[in-house]
Amino acid sequence: MTQQLLRRFLVVMLASVSAVQAHPLHWAEESVGFGSGLLHPFSSSDHILTMLAVGMWICRTGSGKSFVWQVLLFLCMLLLGGGLTLIPLEIAHAETLMYASVLVLGLLLASGRKLHWVFSLLLIAAVAVFHGYVHALAIWLDVEALGYTAGFALATSSLLAIGVAVNLGILMSLAKLAGRMPQ
Repeated sequence: MTQQLLRRFLVVMLASVSAVQAHPLHWAEESVGFGSGLLHPFSSSDHILTMLAVGMWICRTGSGKSFVWQVLLFLCMLLLGGGLTLIPLEIAHAETLMYASVLVLGLLLASGRKLHWVFSLLLIAAVAVFHGYVHALAIWLDVEALGYTAGFALATSSLLAIGVAVNLGILMSLAKLAGRMPQ
């Protein structure tokens, strides 16, 4: 029952990815550095969905030290993706690639399939690079880009942690239902 509910949630999440905005209200908001960077991920539905999905994926594929390394890989690749805008390197159809990578991640989560650890790391890196690149295009227009980036990274880390916590809660619930865990 709980697994079926999770799959339905993931299907809704996948359907939502193509309809969400990466930069809500960018035309109307005055960016002020750290505060704007901290708030942006929580006001962007694509960011929320992506970070929750990545957190869930990392939780399902990692354990112990590999778990920590996957989180660090994601955050570093997110910042690297943002840094690519400084070169300047143009990634054609970056937003489409970002949505496609999240779609693949969501489908894998919904199906319950696991990847070889190398492909899992490549998927995490791809989601992060494309996401960082797309969001950084707006960040670097900010006078306080470094502060914005710090706030953005902190908020992203928080959303990843929430994704992990959600997945751990689901796994614990499934274990309780299966009678494998004491109440």
